[in-house]
Amino acid sequence: MICWLSPPQVPRRARAHSLVRVSITASLTASQISACAWPDPDERFAGEDPALQLLETYPANGAVSIDLATQIDVCFNTRIDPLSLGTFDALLVSGLSIFDTEVTLQLFPWRPPGGQGPLSETPWCPGSVLSMQPRSELRPGSVYRVRLRPLMTGWGGETVDLLAGPWEQLDDGRWATFVEFSTRLEDEEKEEKEEKEEKEDNGEEDPAPPAITLSALFGAGGPFDVDRELCSCHSDPDALAHQRLDLSSPSMAFESLVLDQTIASTGYPRVTPARPTESFLIHKLLRDRDGAPLHGVRGAVMPPEEPLEYRDLVMIARWIEDGALP
Repeated sequence: MICWLSPPQVPRRARAHSLVRVSITASLTASQISACAWPDPDERFAGEDPALQLLETYPANGAVSIDLATQIDVCFNTRIDPLSLGTFDALLVSGLSIFDTEVTLQLFPWRPPGGQGPLSETPWCPGSVLSMQPRSELRPGSVYRVRLRPLMTGWGGETVDLLAGPWEQLDDGRWATFVEFSTRLEDEEKEEKEEKEEKEDNGEEDPAPPAITLSALFGAGGPFDVDRELCSCHSDPDALAHQRLDLSSPSMAFESLVLDQTIASTGYPRVTPARPTESFLIHKLLRDRDGAPLHGVRGAVMPPEEPLEYRDLVMIARWIEDGALP
């Protein structure tokens, strides 16, 4: 059962001034209210890591023969605050060329590393993933270098641990980390394209998956499937949760989740189409390491009994990323 309480319309904290353009490109009856009670406003949620640590990157430093369409992923040990990305500083260069990139934040990894291939049944990164997607395809047989500065903060305000991981202090006194990798050669790229075209001609190539719709979330086995009872209190007309968030049908859910753009306690509406990280629905469904709501999320964690399965979280995030279609 997912119980939902509408929080006050107060942002979690002031938005950081944006220095770069970043696309950051989830009911109750009387007996149920105690299960969805708001916490003390002064309560501090325990269990967050004391520092933000960079765990790994994809590609790894020194990797070779990387796909030209890959994205650069940086995995952290805990969740990153999207409001801290206004000062995000990442640079992708090759020789004297600087590449324009789109930077997105995955609060949890709903894409596979590099953005390609199948997603496993378990997350490949325990925290958030910063992704850099070059706006133009990388060149074959070239060496690339990523410079990343530790200006991001964790969801609970954690700062980057500069003594853990690959951070180094530069001559100008600032800190950074670097990742170098090389793309596959032109002959390798040509061979890969020929193999892909041959598979397409023989019907062996899997077609691109269609966009996930809200109706699919209500389908058999989906997170809003009424037979799973994950959100039964939101489909019961007599429950207070139903008044807060109507999940009785895809059409009513679309109105409550997408069309209603009321700002929630984390400073974002319930769903921001194409931006899962900026959607309160995602914030509400995640938990800290002690199983409590994320810092600043008003109300009890949802679902209250057990965390939502990873595959369900991925499906909801991908629905939002695909445009939050009805």
